Amino acid sequence: MAQAAPPINKPDSAGVQKIVSKPIDVYYNYIPVTAKKNKDSLPLLATTLQKSAVPFLKVQGNILYNFSYRSYIDTPFTQHDLLQHLVQASLDVTIKNKYPVKMTITNRSSNSPYFRNITDVNFQFNRPQLLNNIKASLKAKTLSTINTEALLQAEEQYKNKLQQVQALQQWVNSPARVQEFIEQKEQELQRKITSKAMDTVSTIISSTREKIVKQSSNKMDSVLHDTINSSLIEKFNAKKEELAKLELTLKTYESKIRQITKNTRDSLDNIQKQINSLSNPSALFSFMKKHCISKNELTKTQRLLVSINQLGIGRGWVDYSELTVKNISLTGINIETNPSPFYFAFAAGKVNYRFRDFIVKNTTLPDQSLYLLRVGMGQKEKNNFIITLYDGKKSVLNYTPNNTKADIQRVLGISAEVKMAINANNYIIAEIAKSSFNNAGEPSSPSALMNKVFNLKIHHNEAYSIKLFSQNPLTDTRFTGYYKKTGENFQSFNLYPINVNQDAWLVKINQHIWKKRLSLEASVRKNDFISPVAAPAFSSKTIFKSLQASLRLPKYPFVSVGYYPSSQLSVSNNNTLTENQYNTLNAVISHNYQLHRIGMNTNAIVTKFYNNSSDTNFIYFNAATYTVNHSIFLSQLTLQSSASVTEQKDLHLFSLEQLIGYQFKNRITLTGSVKWNKLNAGEIFFGGSGTAGIYINKLGTVQINYEKIYLPGYNSKLMPVDMGKLSFYRAF
Repeated sequence: MAQAAPPINKPDSAGVQKIVSKPIDVYYNYIPVTAKKNKDSLPLLATTLQKSAVPFLKVQGNILYNFSYRSYIDTPFTQHDLLQHLVQASLDVTIKNKYPVKMTITNRSSNSPYFRNITDVNFQFNRPQLLNNIKASLKAKTLSTINTEALLQAEEQYKNKLQQVQALQQWVNSPARVQEFIEQKEQELQRKITSKAMDTVSTIISSTREKIVKQSSNKMDSVLHDTINSSLIEKFNAKKEELAKLELTLKTYESKIRQITKNTRDSLDNIQKQINSLSNPSALFSFMKKHCISKNELTKTQRLLVSINQLGIGRGWVDYSELTVKNISLTGINIETNPSPFYFAFAAGKVNYRFRDFIVKNTTLPDQSLYLLRVGMGQKEKNNFIITLYDGKKSVLNYTPNNTKADIQRVLGISAEVKMAINANNYIIAEIAKSSFNNAGEPSSPSALMNKVFNLKIHHNEAYSIKLFSQNPLTDTRFTGYYKKTGENFQSFNLYPINVNQDAWLVKINQHIWKKRLSLEASVRKNDFISPVAAPAFSSKTIFKSLQASLRLPKYPFVSVGYYPSSQLSVSNNNTLTENQYNTLNAVISHNYQLHRIGMNTNAIVTKFYNNSSDTNFIYFNAATYTVNHSIFLSQLTLQSSASVTEQKDLHLFSLEQLIGYQFKNRITLTGSVKWNKLNAGEIFFGGSGTAGIYINKLGTVQINYEKIYLPGYNSKLMPVDMGKLSFYRAF
């Protein structure tokens, strides 16, 4: 917020310095003084707001419909003429303007013989929105907690001094002072007249009058010493000295007001920063207590809900710890609450967390289920100690095609997790777990399974994990690392293989240097990925290394280079999915600039896959792609030209594309392109695309898209693919 300027001294037409004053509330422009003085008006405003109608339900959100057509797909299944419908509604519902809930409804259907039709409904308590609403209320209430008595007193003193200064300025600069000096001089001259002629006297009087009037106020003292008696001079000088002292005092009060205003502003800014950082009930209630804000300012329901981290009903993702439940798709209920100093979490429902479970049609779904209970002490974001119990049924043998006893087994276990937060930038999470399941496929009683869990003499069903996060704000360095060890008979509701003693680890460093213009990221990892289609005894000895560097310089091109592992899913004839990993080199150079006041962008992309034909079923192996794009942005018109080259064994593809886009008043968008492809320096293929979008008031946005492309196929041929899409989107 801009600082108000102090009063400015300006000379008037007579050369006398005057003070041009500004309204007092200019100096106190952060908190209106009138609102502080007229406190009686605040309850009236609050009463008015309380009487305004509060709807029971307030609904905002969006709805999306998407119809897509593809004449041919090749990953992970081969199919022609695929039609798919997607309908999704996302609703943010606020109850009584206090309690936010988020609901998502999704339906996907297609004519595919492989993909399952899905309808999902999910209700989530919107805790972030609840906290935002409470924080907004606290920010308004902190206005009354700021002590402004010192500022009000300084302003009152300023006003009093200002009135005195203005009164003295009016007296000193008044024309009456000049008239008094003239009259005094005339009286002296008349007493000195004896025998001179009247015309001489008149001449003297006239010349003296003109002399006095023409003298500026800055030369008033010299004139007075020559013409006026000492008593009048002393009175005038005394008033001028008094005025000068008052002006200095006035400037002192101006500086004082500015300083107090700055302190008040800084105090309020600091309070608002504290409010923005509130993320848990303990910190929230401590803040309210510190600033004398009663808990009764929140409803009982708000006080209860603010301690709930998450509350979901329907399908959602459950992610609690490394050795118990991590990134699992659960259809059921999931609740996590952290009322200080306790921590509780509970989840129960059906599990469908592998690719073929809820995507692939005409397969017998494994009857998987999960029950989880977590109890602990401390804050989730800070220091804590948490015990987790989990139980349920899990498909542990990924390649068993049927829902058999050997495939679906009961898995139960227990873990102890501790988080030690050294400070806001450094913490460690350590966890130990034991589990039990029937590895032989024969049923076991719950008591027998539980005995295996608590049998301290066996260790093949144990797992250990430790994570470290460290950040140095001074050097802008971030370090992340973890180590995990799982015994051959350990199982939890993560995607662990069985019958293998496995360890996994990761070390990653992020560093920003040169005033954050250069960003570096490097990592080394082993077995840190969890594949939903890995073989039961899968254990990799490969160590993956990745490195990425990004350079951002003002007025210069953006440069990013990365070398990292990638993965690919493929399906075999017996409906078995496999995952292959390989390394990828990616480099990007992009530059936004203006030429003759016309906006432009040029970028170049290089992608290189490092693998062999034996590594993957995908037709691309040890391939490289080079692409250059150039865009011109006119007022409503966009022109984009691109050229690309794809090279691999027995395949060389050169493509040119020209795109034109037009936008009219943010309501109509038209885009069209023509693409020229040349394969192996011989055959030529033409493709293209067209898109039309229109925004309709009170309805939404409708978009239609068609594209014809060519994908590299077997035998070094190009496969023609037609794609179309019709979509509708409306926010409300």
